[in-house]
Amino acid sequence: MKAVTFEEFGGPDKLQITEKPDPLPGEREVVVAVTASTVNPTDLANLGGARAQLMKDLSPPYTAGMDFSGRVVSVGEGVSSLAVGQPVIGVVNPRRPSGGAHAELISVPAVSVAPLQEGTDLIAAATVPMNALTGMLCLELLGLRAGHTILITGAAGMLGSLSIELALLDGLNVLGNAGEADRDFLTGLGLETILPRDDGLEEALRAACPEGVDGVIDCALIGQRISPLVRDGGGVVSVRRAYEIDDPRLKISYVQVTSGMEDHDKIARIGRLLDEGCLTPRVARDGVFPFSEAPDAYRMAQRRGLRGRVVITFGG
Repeated sequence: MKAVTFEEFGGPDKLQITEKPDPLPGEREVVVAVTASTVNPTDLANLGGARAQLMKDLSPPYTAGMDFSGRVVSVGEGVSSLAVGQPVIGVVNPRRPSGGAHAELISVPAVSVAPLQEGTDLIAAATVPMNALTGMLCLELLGLRAGHTILITGAAGMLGSLSIELALLDGLNVLGNAGEADRDFLTGLGLETILPRDDGLEEALRAACPEGVDGVIDCALIGQRISPLVRDGGGVVSVRRAYEIDDPRLKISYVQVTSGMEDHDKIARIGRLLDEGCLTPRVARDGVFPFSEAPDAYRMAQRRGLRGRVVITFGG
């Protein structure tokens, strides 16, 4: 099989196409022929060397890619929930010896995979699993109940928009901050209270929720700025530990999506919600690239303000 790999840290020019042995499924694993896999910020960080310390025990060539769609081509012993030919989505930690999802074939634990209905747009579906799983983990860390109020910063991003949909499904009162250009999209998701992205955010939040919100999912990494607007005893979940939040009144958490990659209940729920149309896939405009053009895909993913995910296709 062919995979998009890199042997040295750096920019997209370090990517190459490498021939690797076809994987075989281990016990309770499946092999998936990958149709599509996204380029996420973590993939850019892995290539750029920002995660080098986490990769020190791995041997190059490295293969990035955290979420994928495709079809099952073989199943290992102990797998009865998935069949050969089944369309699926899934998640994988690319910082493992066999690497991530930017490959024609990938072997993963069956619990990390969710079945989809026939006819699903697999290229679009690939944009959902990793960020939806992250959103679920954030909501779990906050532990809010129906009727509680949550602020989701960076609402128009991929993680922000999926977290909005999940929070609304949980019965939460959701607020989000975004630019005016994203208002129609967010309104279409069901978000009723849209706050300014930059200037005026604090004032608008105080006006909308005078007693403070119950929790925050900080996709925009501005938690230190808005933590004073969370009620005493509330919580903030940041998507990166490097952006520390110091507020002793609050429960501060940092989400790590790899902690949930074998949480089958969550991953199966993502598949069901996607089938039901409750989660919105988002492919960046002109953002689909064959794996032979992976460097161009990474270059596009580096752009600021991108809406939706860049996708690499493999034809599985």
